[in-house]
Amino acid sequence: MQTTIKTTIGLLVCGLTFGLAQTAAASSDEPNYRPFTLSAEGGTTGLGGSASWRFSDNFGVRGGVNYFSYDTDQFTLTTKPNGGGSQDQKYNVTLRLLSEPVALDFYPSAKSSFHISLGALVNQNRFSATVKNSGVANSTYTFNGVNYLQSAVGNLELEVKQATLSPYLSVGGSIYLDNSRHWSLSGELGVAYTGSPNASLSSPGHDPALDLTPNFSDDVSGEERKIENDAKDFKFYPIVKIGVSYSF
Repeated sequence: MQTTIKTTIGLLVCGLTFGLAQTAAASSDEPNYRPFTLSAEGGTTGLGGSASWRFSDNFGVRGGVNYFSYDTDQFTLTTKPNGGGSQDQKYNVTLRLLSEPVALDFYPSAKSSFHISLGALVNQNRFSATVKNSGVANSTYTFNGVNYLQSAVGNLELEVKQATLSPYLSVGGSIYLDNSRHWSLSGELGVAYTGSPNASLSSPGHDPALDLTPNFSDDVSGEERKIENDAKDFKFYPIVKIGVSYSF
């Protein structure tokens, strides 16, 4: 993850250098910018679109929405129980990326589309999972290093969420496809701070009449803490987008 962060920061620096060079090379006979832009885009935050308003030579505002969903029944989660070793658990998984970015854009030059953005994601990303039923008699779940019968626990559900509001920093710009600056290819490169994820592990269908031992709730909570600990390195999320834009 540290390598990803360093790579993203390096790309940000490269983007900034390119943008400043583009600004310096802008000629005086280029047409003025067009204030309103609509974009269709895709990238690490999913597929979506955005609308922007450049209300002055150097500043603009932008907002949008991005979405992506993925399902699989072949996901294995590995955690590290107390005492060493590791444990694997099969899950049916749904990954949902849903966010609404809003940003203030700063344009170093009125003649250039290059901009530096400071914004926030309304972050509704969610990782949810249900344990895959093995169908094997006397099969068990392992919580906090302790085995429990699947028949006693019932369905096991896991949900991991990020912080609701995630600040981000990015650079972006456009390559215009016509002299009138209506159509362009746009791009954005940045990083968002999503904080430490919160994990929720539950067994809503378990039979309370069955003996799950007095430590069952504590072991489930301990498993939640281990999942959160395994996920704590993912506090930063790279933002890489490309799109097609129309300005007017």
